[in-house]
Amino acid sequence: MSNMDNAIVQNLDEEDESKAVMLFGRDIRKIPCFKRSMLSGIYSGLAAGLGTFMFTSRANLSVNVALGSYMGVTTVYWCYCRYNYTMEKYEMQNLKSIIRHKSINASEKDKESV
Repeated sequence: MSNMDNAIVQNLDEEDESKAVMLFGRDIRKIPCFKRSMLSGIYSGLAAGLGTFMFTSRANLSVNVALGSYMGVTTVYWCYCRYNYTMEKYEMQNLKSIIRHKSINASEKDKESV
């Protein structure tokens, strides 16, 4: 193996050994849609809070708008992402069963023709 291949393999090993981030006994890195929904919520809350403060100069209102935007966007995006994740998972299971049945039928036809 070349030095580049060794570096890639070593980097992959380091990523697998990174520390788990636990929340309520679950590793949040392995929860589908968690990272994307949290980042969307944080960015939207920041933008809404700054925008409100720029237009009104009222700190309490801008904090309330930022928090409400964060919570709303995070919740809505989480539901949207999980729905898509579930539908995709369901479609994959259907495709797996179709492929399995096709391969079984193909192997049975091969046995019959021999």
